Amino acid sequence: MADQPTQAFAATFADELSRCGVTAICVAPGSRSAPLAMAFARHPRLRVLVHLDERCASFFALGLARTEGRPVALLCTSGTASAEFHAAVIEAHHSRVPLIVLTADRPPELREVGANQVIDQARLYGSAVRWYFDPGPPEEPRDGGRFWRRLAARAVAEATGPAPGPVHLNLPFREPLTPPPGTVPEPLPALGPPLRVVASRPLPDEADVDRLALELAAARRPLVVAGGLEDGERCLSALERLQRVLGAPLLAEPTSQLRRRGLPGLIAAYDAMLRVAPWAQGHRPDLVLRLGGVPTSKAVGEFLGSAGTPMIEVDPGGGWRDPELLAEQILRCDPALLLDALASRLEGPGAGSWLADWELADRAAQAALAAALESASLHEGHVVRALADALPRDARLLVGSSMPIRDVDAFWPATSGDVHLSGNRGASGIDGVVSTAMGAAAGGSRLGAVLLGDLSLYHDMNGLWAIGRHRLAPLIVVLDNNGGGIFHGLPQARHGDVFEELFGTPLGLRLEDVARLYDLPFHLVESPADLAGTLARALAGTPAMVCARFTRQDSAEAHRAAWAAVAAALA
Repeated sequence: MADQPTQAFAATFADELSRCGVTAICVAPGSRSAPLAMAFARHPRLRVLVHLDERCASFFALGLARTEGRPVALLCTSGTASAEFHAAVIEAHHSRVPLIVLTADRPPELREVGANQVIDQARLYGSAVRWYFDPGPPEEPRDGGRFWRRLAARAVAEATGPAPGPVHLNLPFREPLTPPPGTVPEPLPALGPPLRVVASRPLPDEADVDRLALELAAARRPLVVAGGLEDGERCLSALERLQRVLGAPLLAEPTSQLRRRGLPGLIAAYDAMLRVAPWAQGHRPDLVLRLGGVPTSKAVGEFLGSAGTPMIEVDPGGGWRDPELLAEQILRCDPALLLDALASRLEGPGAGSWLADWELADRAAQAALAAALESASLHEGHVVRALADALPRDARLLVGSSMPIRDVDAFWPATSGDVHLSGNRGASGIDGVVSTAMGAAAGGSRLGAVLLGDLSLYHDMNGLWAIGRHRLAPLIVVLDNNGGGIFHGLPQARHGDVFEELFGTPLGLRLEDVARLYDLPFHLVESPADLAGTLARALAGTPAMVCARFTRQDSAEAHRAAWAAVAAALA
């Protein structure tokens, strides 16, 4: 083993990752990373998923880690390959997804001397990682491999949390990079059980819970807001108990997993309602309890900001999610335990006419939205409603950034809650959406589906390669409006001389040809009446691509008509 420390390190490191709970490795092939790639592929308990495009590999790993709730390792060779991971690392940081990023590197003697494929990889991802370390090239171990195993174990622990996120190990290797033909390096034996790092998620002190309960009981116009929550289902029963005694309107976006039919106080049409300035101004809360991520809805953000209402933010992962600068308390505790404790301290029902006003307006707004959809030509709202009806109970839906996530927030109805919704809302980029969805489809047994725009599909078409390579069966629903529809609702749209070239950005891309390139069955929808049947046929034969085709102008007009209908209903 003396002449093969690199091979011993790779085998030992791979084995310890497995002992600490890692089961999947996404590998973008290359030469300098060969020692680890081969060790991973030969380990009996590690699943290796190969990707030809590093960016696709990184977002695939992000989707898989989010779905499985455990760290996924990500490996590339040296040079610019490591830079291709950066966008996914940033998203993992902000959305708190555990990734173990492994970048192979040249040894120190080949740096800063003009050697081929060498860049400065030290702290490449800056503050976006929970932990960075470069152990130097492997050498003959003096501790029986204990340091190598601890390196892997710490990477898993740092990525897991208590605030999950990416870690970066930069691993320089000297040649020879591969063992002699016919030999399979064995890991050095483990000298004890794998490292366990136990992170508690307690309640605040009893006195703090009592004080918070008194504040909620004293509020005459309480409001509960739920942003994105990957494990929001855990909070459901406790939130239901609290809502029955608190009597607060509940604004729960679909990615909170809490827009559930029958949940007390649920207001499903809040995005449209809060666009109506007179109604919003007359219904300002006096205390806000906020769970999960920052709300997607711009209308909600402006409503909370203009109200200037004190906010209690519950965030078990730490960090600062307070763009309106309204949080007077940030509780870093388990939200389910806190909600349950608060419910046991309150006597209800509370709020009375305050909640009744919201519920009456919600019914009127939902009726107005339904009527507006009935009379409009095909647009995003129709697709969102049809997906909510069509997706099976075991589906996971990844929603693309820009328009899709906003339209899901605006049009997704209260459902039985069996479909799990998520999105890359940490940094809200449109890159890597396809690969993230494919990674999610590779994890667990649920049907994987993605709703995205044509620009997002174009940004990550390479991600479709994973469908055939890894035998995935996703449903891909594309909102094809030939460009950037979101800009039609922004001030840029008033600058007609430059709008289309700079912001509309028409693609002129035939999605039929994209589907054919990756051997995907293609279904075209051009009217609302065709949606239900087309989605049913696509779901019966996944994988499949469903293309809902409409113009950006028709969509913009339909959105304006929907908001106007709600405004009239609330007037």
